[in-house]
Amino acid sequence: MVKWSDDILKELHKEEVSGIPLKVYSNRPQTLTETLEESARRFPDKEVFITDTTTITYREFQKRVNNVAYQLQHRFNLKKGDRIGILLVNSVEFAICAYAAAQLGAIGVILNTKLKAKELQYMLENSGARVIMTNPQWWGHIESIRDAIPCEAFFVTGETVPEGTLPFSELDSQEAPIMVSAEVKEHDPIFIMYTSGTTGLPKGAVMTHFNFVHTILNYVNCLELKDTDRTLIAIPLFTISGLAAQLATFIYLGASCVLMPQYDKREMLRLVEEKQVTHIMGSPTVYMMALAEADYQSFDWRSMRRIVYGGSPMPTDVIETLKKWLPQVVLTNAYGLTETTSPTTLLPMEYQLSRKETVGIAVPNGECRIVDPDTGKDCPPGETGELVVRGPFVIPGYWRNEDATQKSFRNGWFHTGDMASMDEEGFIVIQDRIKDMINRGGDKIFSAEVENVLYQHPKILEAAIVGVPDPVYGEAVKAVVVCRKGHSMTVEELLDYLKPRLAKYKVPKYIEFTDQLPRNPGGKVVKHLLRTI
Repeated sequence: MVKWSDDILKELHKEEVSGIPLKVYSNRPQTLTETLEESARRFPDKEVFITDTTTITYREFQKRVNNVAYQLQHRFNLKKGDRIGILLVNSVEFAICAYAAAQLGAIGVILNTKLKAKELQYMLENSGARVIMTNPQWWGHIESIRDAIPCEAFFVTGETVPEGTLPFSELDSQEAPIMVSAEVKEHDPIFIMYTSGTTGLPKGAVMTHFNFVHTILNYVNCLELKDTDRTLIAIPLFTISGLAAQLATFIYLGASCVLMPQYDKREMLRLVEEKQVTHIMGSPTVYMMALAEADYQSFDWRSMRRIVYGGSPMPTDVIETLKKWLPQVVLTNAYGLTETTSPTTLLPMEYQLSRKETVGIAVPNGECRIVDPDTGKDCPPGETGELVVRGPFVIPGYWRNEDATQKSFRNGWFHTGDMASMDEEGFIVIQDRIKDMINRGGDKIFSAEVENVLYQHPKILEAAIVGVPDPVYGEAVKAVVVCRKGHSMTVEELLDYLKPRLAKYKVPKYIEFTDQLPRNPGGKVVKHLLRTI
């Protein structure tokens, strides 16, 4: 079995958490607040946030976090365990709200800015959020449901705020006379993030300080991150990758975050050069779109040393193009879920090219098994089954949803719902979501296998494979394809390409060409939207 370095492993020891033996970091902060306090002490005048219009130091950030925490505590009587809705774009205000909630011992309810009013209503009702922080552009959604949600106060950023709301600056700019403190312990909840399920109501994943701290330490140790690093946060902070893998990790380090309000491929190319970014994280689409720009090589990315990708398979040609353009960069595949507070596996740097088809091995304090989804028995090496994981980064369960918690969290193991295989060395290949696996008359078809063949075609930019109803076989294979700019192809041309490369039953019965694939904010393709014929 491939293992992480002895320097990392010696930092771990076994500890029982709720009766479950877990590998935990021995010398760890207890709370997210502690990580900010330490970085502000070490680097008071260092830039923690950099935008196109401003910078903010650790000293200033900590002061503004405390100002907000004080106002919420003393003016609005928020206390430990209360919920604070956060519906904000990537911004200093987002970070202030998240860390103010942590300092109060409150729970930040992290909301997706792409959701509509009814979706937000369910989450705010379910969480019982007492206040909400938002930007002017989302206020219309909140205003339309304000009588149906439990929020008692509405804070809006910007100089002029709508009637019936309060300016966020009232919290942010009034200096607190004391430092706010609360009796917060490491197993106390810190955030609720709602999963983007395709069926049923979304589930509120409850994360603890303990979960976040172990995620942070996994990223710092495995990626060899330093306080001199500078990350570009181009993905939304309301995703677990943006919030945990970038924001919380880099604040723990005392490093710097360059904030993009929303992803734009040319802005990303420019900002890396202009702000001397050393680290970036995103779905494969983030990089594919940037590399599709004809002049991408005219941007100077020599400062970059670590590129992390995940969320879906990275096409081989994209990996090769990145390495050719940026030979100094280490490419790291990361696999994780909201329920695992980001990384479950990471690809060690020495295997970045030789095992690029995998998502790497279990993080140092994690355990992974492949089990038969019907019997729960372990599968032999190389055989496909459901990936189940255990570790201090796995959340305790879902908010006010005991049925869903018991279904997904069993005997200390989280059942991911992902079909995968693991070889004798511990490298894991993700095949498909269980619900996305196609069963064509008893033949099991994993979409990733067919998608990988499609991605090798020089005219194809993006592709997705889904199962659609079939009167004879139960399910049939459908391909949805996006061609590269300036290229087109016919169904017959694509079939001629696929037939020599795939078993007959894997060749798509239906092929659809489109301008873009529907994606969620984390960059994953929303496949249920493609299952029409």
